Amino acid sequence: MPRPIDHAKREQLVAHATEVLARTGIIDTSLRSLAAEMGTSARMLVYYFGSKEQLILAVMKGSQAQNVPEPVLYSTREELRQWCLDDWQHITRGGGRSRLRILEQVFGAACGQNSPYARYTAETLAQLTHNAQRRMEAIGMPAAVAETRARLALAAIQGLVIDFFTTTDHARVDDTYRRMVDDLVLAPFETESPRLQRRSPASRAAAPQHS
Repeated sequence: MPRPIDHAKREQLVAHATEVLARTGIIDTSLRSLAAEMGTSARMLVYYFGSKEQLILAVMKGSQAQNVPEPVLYSTREELRQWCLDDWQHITRGGGRSRLRILEQVFGAACGQNSPYARYTAETLAQLTHNAQRRMEAIGMPAAVAETRARLALAAIQGLVIDFFTTTDHARVDDTYRRMVDDLVLAPFETESPRLQRRSPASRAAAPQHS
């Protein structure tokens, strides 16, 4: 009869793996070398997780609340701009830096055919986009405009993060990020009229068009 899983031990392994993977990366780290870095055995990791990929997914899911936190909504452009700048500092230099390094590598690995990370990546990107859209809508941006800008901004941020982690000219990347926030995320937009805001998208689509 197999012995029951020690959940406290499993959580300890996830926490330790998070620290190691932030330093070593996920692509070229084998299960055996990861176990050695963690001071345990590959057999132990297989027992608790089954494979390196499942261990990495456990790491990602364990830090999901930090990777994709519930958004704080602001009512003015100035407040949202300051949040964007503060968040950039957090993910590139603060407490989110290690998690972001792993997250970006998982996103890259998800592009492989039949990747075990594809579903996690798609769900995480969808939630990040949704959260960004909510933040923009909170300052009065129409939903369609907010969704487009959220998708474009998320794609831009992924590129800027890679640039930041692979260059020595961090000031240039910081400046590009600020211009992206000002010229894309917070660029002027037209608010919908109160009459249009009260109508659902379906009713707008059904409305007759006049030439």
